[in-house]
Amino acid sequence: MKVRTDAKRDEIVEIARKTFLELGYERASMAEISARMGGSKATLYGYFPSKEALFLAIVNRLAEQYVSPAVQRLEESVDDDVREALQRFGEQFLAFISDPEAVASYRVVISEAAHSDIGESFYETGPKRTIESIARYLAGAMDRKQLRRADPEIAAQHLTALLAHGEPWHQYFLRKAPNPTRAQIKRIVERALDVFLGGYRA
Repeated sequence: MKVRTDAKRDEIVEIARKTFLELGYERASMAEISARMGGSKATLYGYFPSKEALFLAIVNRLAEQYVSPAVQRLEESVDDDVREALQRFGEQFLAFISDPEAVASYRVVISEAAHSDIGESFYETGPKRTIESIARYLAGAMDRKQLRRADPEIAAQHLTALLAHGEPWHQYFLRKAPNPTRAQIKRIVERALDVFLGGYRA
């Protein structure tokens, strides 16, 4: 009986991550990934039943490393000024989604969404959870009368749209999108919050 280990799973995810980045989603076959890990396809499929599942594991690991800590800190910022809390979150969030690896992953999801369930799976495990967490924070801010009363989930969608699909939107269409500096990210978030709080500030 073969024993699955977290260390082996992490090794597979890391090898697959590098393979997807090098070859792209379509060309990165399970056979290629298993060859690079020095094992059999049976071992690979023992951990991940499909290439789609493996790719989603990579995306989810990125989110756990970068987005989850930012969201957790936001939810813990109930005693902070709402603008300061959202600025801090926005800078962490935008730094992540502007990372070349995150941009590449997003492009894969969009290109594959019409052919498989990868888009829905990505949304359920990534953006949807993030929006729900932001909505909980915004609902609390509304209860504290820091923000005007509104649907917190729609407000969260507005905020993430301003951050992800406002000024940084062009990066998804360029072959080599420029990686914004920390100073640029700070200013982008400030301008996004000017718009958001202009509509939601109590």
